[in-house]
Amino acid sequence: MEVFRRTRSGISNLFHFYNVDYVVYLEGGKKSYSKDDVLNDRNNHTADSEDISFWSKIFEKNQKEKKFKYKSIGSKNTLKDIADDLIKGNIANIYIAMDNEFDEILNKRLSHPNIIYTYGYSYENDIWNSTTILDILKELTSTDIDESYITIGFNNFLKDIKKGVFSDAYLFKKNSSFFERKSGILFCINCNNSDVFPNVKKNVIEDRILSKSLNINTVRAYGYKQKIDTLKHCFGHLLADFCCLIINHYIRSKHKFSSISKEIIYRLAINRFFTVQYDTCIHKNHYETQFSR
Repeated sequence: MEVFRRTRSGISNLFHFYNVDYVVYLEGGKKSYSKDDVLNDRNNHTADSEDISFWSKIFEKNQKEKKFKYKSIGSKNTLKDIADDLIKGNIANIYIAMDNEFDEILNKRLSHPNIIYTYGYSYENDIWNSTTILDILKELTSTDIDESYITIGFNNFLKDIKKGVFSDAYLFKKNSSFFERKSGILFCINCNNSDVFPNVKKNVIEDRILSKSLNINTVRAYGYKQKIDTLKHCFGHLLADFCCLIINHYIRSKHKFSSISKEIIYRLAINRFFTVQYDTCIHKNHYETQFSR
């Protein structure tokens, strides 16, 4: 018990060590740590991640007068464990920022002024849209982009993946899922032909609905009742990886460029979103409301 009290006090005092106002714990990073890992060793975190790139900009927009140290610790479950101590008042001087997933719909959000959620399923859903794709392509190619080619292809994706997103939301309330989470994320995406715009394998979506013993009418009714929005609620990694496929398809087919790693594209997307879209996007009010509590 004494060890726990010391480590709990330690996490509350970390802001002194880093000379900041708060330490912010996030998902993402190269490794997932347990609560005990985080409490017992301040070095158990990733200091550079896409999540940090996103959330640091959110905090800069909404808490300009404060200084923060950001730590990606991987698992949302670990964040929730730490959040439990925060809510109970056992630790202080920290923020926790995490993916919304379907917590808002299922009324599972944790309530505390220092717990912040994404607007969409994850940060990827907040930054990715056809405008982001076009902005990145303009920056990469320094030329005019065939905008209709991109927007039509992207909108087709949203339309064709909708049944899968509805199914994912429906299964999530049962502690299950429709889309792969760890590997094989693009199982339902046709991306092998570099000459063809990436697209959804609709037959694969239908087959998985059958294999999951789902009644599509029940799933559809649930999706509409809960106001499931494809762009907002699609599994974030699937959405982001699909957008990366579009970008690489375009620069290869239209410009004969080499492919770019998705890690670089992720960072470009975050930067372009905050540079061009954030101040006028629908998410802005969501974050301002959370930080104003």
